[in-house]
Formats: sequence, structure tokens, C-alpha cells
Amino acid sequence: MTSSRFSFLRRVRIHDGECGAVARALHHVAKRFSLPAADEKVSCATQERKVMSNKTFFKRIAVAAIAALGFGMLSVIPAQATVTSHTLTIDSATDSIDLGESATAVLTHSWVNLGSAMDSVTVIGLVTSSNASSAGTIMISITDSYTSIANDATSANSPAYYQLPFTTNGGESATLVASGGNLASDNVTERLSDSYTVTYSGSANRTVGTQATVTLYNPTKAGTYTVSFFTLVHNDGVATGVSATPSATWTVTVTGTTATSATSGSSVTLRNGDASGLGGSGTFFGGTAEGTDSQTLAARSTSTTTTTPGYSLVVKQKDGLTSALGNLAQESYTVQVSGEAWVTAGTENVGATKGAAAAATVRPTSATGVKWLQMATPVADSATVVRVWSTGTAGEATLTVTSASGVVLGTKTVTFHGPVTNLAVTTTTKKVIQAGTATASSAAFSVTATDAGGRKVTGLSPAIISSNNQAISGGSCTDASSSSVTDGVYSCTVNPVVTSTSGMKSTLTVRVADPADTTGATYLTTTYDVTMGGAVSTFVLTTDKATYNPGEAMVVTATAKDASGNTPYDGQAGPTLRSNKALGGTAAGTTITMNVYYDGVSTSQTRSSAVRTMTNDATLFAPSASGTFSVSGLDGQTTPASVSVTATVGDDAATAAASAATDAALEAIDAANAATDAANLAAEAADAATVAAEEARDAADAATAAVEALATEVATLMAALKAQITTLANTVAKIAKKVKA
Repeated sequence: MTSSRFSFLRRVRIHDGECGAVARALHHVAKRFSLPAADEKVSCATQERKVMSNKTFFKRIAVAAIAALGFGMLSVIPAQATVTSHTLTIDSATDSIDLGESATAVLTHSWVNLGSAMDSVTVIGLVTSSNASSAGTIMISITDSYTSIANDATSANSPAYYQLPFTTNGGESATLVASGGNLASDNVTERLSDSYTVTYSGSANRTVGTQATVTLYNPTKAGTYTVSFFTLVHNDGVATGVSATPSATWTVTVTGTTATSATSGSSVTLRNGDASGLGGSGTFFGGTAEGTDSQTLAARSTSTTTTTPGYSLVVKQKDGLTSALGNLAQESYTVQVSGEAWVTAGTENVGATKGAAAAATVRPTSATGVKWLQMATPVADSATVVRVWSTGTAGEATLTVTSASGVVLGTKTVTFHGPVTNLAVTTTTKKVIQAGTATASSAAFSVTATDAGGRKVTGLSPAIISSNNQAISGGSCTDASSSSVTDGVYSCTVNPVVTSTSGMKSTLTVRVADPADTTGATYLTTTYDVTMGGAVSTFVLTTDKATYNPGEAMVVTATAKDASGNTPYDGQAGPTLRSNKALGGTAAGTTITMNVYYDGVSTSQTRSSAVRTMTNDATLFAPSASGTFSVSGLDGQTTPASVSVTATVGDDAATAAASAATDAALEAIDAANAATDAANLAAEAADAATVAAEEARDAADAATAAVEALATEVATLMAALKAQITTLANTVAKIAKKVKA
């Protein structure tokens, strides 16, 4: 029996038991290395396309065949072959993907064994043609196996899967995975071939089949990739050679992605000093991250022979797509400079060519004063470096990086400062320094150095001179904000004397040599006063108000003294206090954590990073219930004493308004009761008036009747009188008539 020297990635063993049953192979999923599709496809003018020669092609076939026990056995097929009805097909002979995507196809493989001895067939896949020798990686993953007897998971003869992953040294190792288990993760490396083996030992005349997924992933160049599949047969454990049939061919066309830059993903990073070659601090892994500038301030240089630039621009282009290959883009680009800077490509030095002689590489535009540099096309997905030099004059410069297609990849502003002309204390942190210790007090204060134009100045080493060497022996100031980034602001450390005592004072003079004085006898200076203090011994508690509304914001203050009665040194932890009633705010409950002592004062407020500025007063709130409450704590004496302060929670405006409303309501009730009594009296008077009115009405009725009767009589009398008058008139008329006669 001859063993194969070919590196097989996976193996499936199918075997009969004594009962002759044949099991179905379990389904197992191997790790896929699919890559997402690119969002757009643009031809890459600079994409290099290489196709393997026939000589290289056959060399690969030869290597595969030799690894499979020798190419000389290709035509040696024993007459007693026990593998027959052999087929190998692929679901799609051609595929097309974009650069950055992966392609998959499904292989279906089957054969029939004629004998009962151990037979096996190895399916071998090779990248037989591509445009680069290492531009294609394939992986074959078994997804199913079966026999003509059974294809169910309950079969007693379930197959066992073996994996033979490629190791780092190119060898192989085997791990048995129990039936129903998963294949171990493949140690995938860049390779142009993969394979798997199906072994069957059992009854004769059984059909044995598998399905597998083949993946072409990580094609780093556009072009056509041809993957060929062959088979190697072992009859009764004896290799018969690589067979020309059955075989299958899979052709994948990969379309190149865009080479045009986009602002999305592209980066322009500013580094201090020389980053040419991306060595040392010039790499994205030294100092700040890619896209985050490490330096924007540097000293001007008046030297005409310098070989160290003030800054470096590290430019990396991306195409803005989501391709997993890193959104490759490769365009030439220009760097325009406005202001006091020159730029050169790569490792080119300005040196003696500074000024007019630099026109060969750095082109000044006389009309606008803008200088520009044309950079050659970089390698895709690689960073290129532009060196930025001082013109010798202090000032700012604006650098604009623009791709050949017109995309502004980044704009940076840098400053070249001149010599220092002034020092000033700009940050006060610690004014009371710990007495009786030799431990340096760091970041006690900061000093800013500026030039004649007000620009901050880097590269100085200010010294500290003490007026009282019994208290402070000296100190130093350094300019290093973070990751060696300097900004012209110097953090100063002072050195107390171990024999110093509380209450001592010293005036600290910070000085640097005046560059304007070539003799070195003159200094630029600024001063800072400090006092020595001891540990907190006693403190007094106060509140900002005597009476609070329920839940109103409040501030508790602890004012401390050291054992000598002086202000304790700055930076000590504040006391922990307790309230006898629940408080609200960030210190909700009965515990109050006070901030750090500065100038002997600790409060319940929140300090800013500048420590002497409070950023939030409303961190503590009075109890919600009215009445007196107290806040207390223990001081720092050898035998601690309890310290407390009391305050009152009164009625709030709403409660007062409610009380006033209640009083008004009670008064209204009293008035209503009085009105009711008056109404009752009025009702009684009204009843009496009603009786009188009724009696008057009766009298009036009687009078009315009498009047009516009298009127009737008068009317009768008047009628009679009228009749008498009429009769009298008639009589008078007759008499008159007779008299005339």
C-alpha cells in the first residue's frame, strides 16, 4: 500500500459494518472566506494583467500529480479497477465577480465500487491560469456525502470526517471529527490548490457520492482565473494516478475596481519630523492613529543644509467603496502650499536648494504665492510621504492635497514659530505645596512660551529658581502633551525640601536664555508664588443657604486647616460626609462625597480639569421633606472629631400659596355663614310683609268695590241729570219760539 504525498485538505471515510449497511455522510459546513461585493466597477487603467504560460501551467499540473504518487502513473489503470461509473460535474462553468468579491461553485462527484476492499477517490482543484502567480486562493468545503444504501442520519455506519489543514510549514496534520461534528477551522494560507478524499470500505456495487463548495477568494488583481478539477483513484488502497476523466473546469472573470480616490476612507496624516519610508514615528502605529495629526507646531529652520523636515504628510488613498480588499485607489495627486513652507516628495531634501533653486521640485506660483508639488502615482492601498520644510520665516502654512480627479483628500495647517520672546504663567493648579517631603509636586502650574508674533514656541527647557531654598529647592518645566506631541505649553514640577514646614513661602522664577542676547547673560522670566502646607487636620462645614425649599439645589463646603492652623496642601482628597435625611442629586442618599481640596476648600460641586473652576453647582439637592436636617463628618485629627452643619427645609412657594388659599377659603365660609343669617332674617321680614300686604290687598279690594258701586250710582245720577237737562233745554226752546212769535 502506497501513501499519498499530496496535501489533502479534507477526507471523508465511508465504510460498511458487519451488517453491510452503508451510512450517509453527515452534513458539515466548513469555514467560508467570502468577501462582500464592491459597490461599483470602474476599469483600472494601471491594472496589470498577467496570464500564466503553458510552461507554468504544466509545471503546476506536474507538481500536483507528483504529490499524488507520481505523474508517471497517469496512464497506468489496473485491469482489476474497482472504481467505475465515475462522474465529476460543476454547477456553473463560468462566473463573473468584481475585484474584492469571492466566487463560489458546487462540485458533484460520484462513483461505484465493484469490490469490497477499501477504495478512495481524491478530488483535486488547481488554479491553472490567472494573471498573477499568487493572485488566487481556492478552498474546497465538503457539504454532503451519501451512498446508494442510505442517506439518513440514523444509519449505524455514519461516516467520519477528517480534516488535513495546511500548517505554517506546508505540512499536514489530521484531526478526527466525530460523526455529526463540525470540521475544525481551516488554517487558510495563500494557495493555488485544494483537495478532499472520499474513502469507502464495505459491500460492493455501492454508489458513493459527495457535494462540495469551491470558493475563489481574495483575487488581488483583475483578470481571468481558470480552476481545473481532476481526480486521483485508489483501488484497494493502490493509487492508479491522476485521471484525465472525469474532470471539470471553472472560469471566473474578475473585473477591476475603481482607482479613483474619494474623501471617504482616504487619509492625510500630519507627522512631526521625517516620516519618509514610514519608519519609526512616521508610521501609523507610532504616535497618533492614522488620520490624527501628531504635530502642528515646529520651529522654523534657517539652515540651508538641513536634512530633517519640520513635518511629513502621510497620504493614503481609498476609493470610498465597501470592498473588503481595502477600497484600493491609486491616483497621482498634488500638494499645494500657501504660506511659509516648502514641500518635496519622498526622501528629497530641500537643504541647499531652498528658495528659488527649489523650483525644480517645488514650484512657486509668483502670482498667488502658492507652491505646489505633483506626486507620482502611488502603489494601491499604500501610503506616500510628502516632506514639509520651513522657508526660514516664522508663520503658518496651509497644505491642500488634491487627487488627479479633483478630490480634496485633506487640508492641513502647520505653524513654524520663531525664537522665544516671552514667558507667561497660563495655568495655576497647585499654589499650596506639601511641606516636609522630598516628593516632587508635578503639574503645579504651566508656562506658555511665545515668539514675537504670539506663536507658541517648542523645544525649550525652562528652569525654576526658588527664592526660599528652605521650602522649594527648584524644579523643571517640560513640553510634552501626549505621545511626544509638543505645543509650546510647559508643565512645571516643583521640588519641596524634606525639612520644609507649613507656612513657608517661596517665589519661583521660571526662566530661559534670551535668544536675542548672544552672550547668554540675559533671561526671559516669569514668576509664581507658592506656600507650604501640611495634611488636613480640622475643617468647618457650611451650606450656601440657611433655608432651602424642598429639593432645592444646595452646596456644602468644607474649609480646612492643617495642624499648624495654615491652609493644607493642594490635591488632598475631600471628606466623606453624611446627612441625617435623604438628599437628591448625584449624591442621592445620605452619603456626600466632596471634591479635592484646593486652597483648603472642598465642596460638593464638580471641578473641571483646570481644578480651580467648577463645572456644575447643582450636584446636591436638599431633602424633599420640610424641617431641619444636618450634614456631618469626621475631621483628620489623631482623635477625629465630629463636624456638622444644620439647615432647614421650609415651605416652598406652592405650599405657601396653598395655605393662603386655605385661609381665604375659610374667610369665605365665614362670610357665607353671615350672609345666610342675614338671609334668614330677611325671609322672616318678608313673611311679615307678605301678611300685611295680603291684609292691605283685602282692604283695597273692599275699597275698590265701594268705589265701583259709587261710580255706578254717580253714572246713574249723571244719566238722570242729563235727561233732565235735555228736557229743560227742549222746554226753553219752546218758550223762546213762542216769545218770538
